[in-house]
Amino acid sequence: MNKKIALLAAFSAKINRQHIQLVLVLISLTMLVLGAGAPADTGGTGR
Repeated sequence: MNKKIALLAAFSAKINRQHIQLVLVLISLTMLVLGAGAPADTGGTGR
């Protein structure tokens, strides 16, 4: 268990602010692309 905690601490020490910003930008772009391809919700199921 101590070895896993030490590995996690070493990995988290390598992550900096730029890595987090890059991940957030990539997630945002992916969501934008998926949202642009989504069909319009017309609500015509009750007709």
